[in-house]
Amino acid sequence: MHYLKVAVGVLFGIAVFLFLDYALPSKNTVRITNTYNRLTSVTASNAIFYASENTGTVENAQGQRDVRFIETVRPNGKVFVYRNEDTGWIWPPYFKYDSANLQAEATNLRSGRNDPQWVSITAYGWRLAWLSTYPNAVSVDTLSDANERPRNWAASIVCIVLLVLLVLIWRMWAQFQERGFGWRRKA
Repeated sequence: MHYLKVAVGVLFGIAVFLFLDYALPSKNTVRITNTYNRLTSVTASNAIFYASENTGTVENAQGQRDVRFIETVRPNGKVFVYRNEDTGWIWPPYFKYDSANLQAEATNLRSGRNDPQWVSITAYGWRLAWLSTYPNAVSVDTLSDANERPRNWAASIVCIVLLVLLVLIWRMWAQFQERGFGWRRKA
């Protein structure tokens, strides 16, 4: 029974970690190389990673929708692509309704290899090539150079609050068991 509890606890911890890794914002230092719109197939296998239809994105009869994309290059030379969709009131709660403005801002910040303009893109989500999913860009901020690493305050605050709640629950459970109300019985 002890090993079952440990296994369930580990699986729960992995699920919480994956949820937070997907939903919390991340900040990446990149150089924007291109912005464009593309008809994208939203199928049953990847629909969970895209915005819902009621956020202003309309699907055609073939299950395709017009999605904005931002192509970037990281300081190490690796390419990375973001999608740019409104989130509306769905999960995660970014309440993003300005994808057109963000696309215009990203287009304005495009730069070449010879004269790079480094930016910090705040996004959430995962890039899964085999499912054709992309992280959703939330905001773009200019940086002075490629070595500047802006702080991710939102994710830090959420993680600290969750850690404090975890410690609080842990202490409450320990006191609960000390008083004899837990699953273990004192002899």
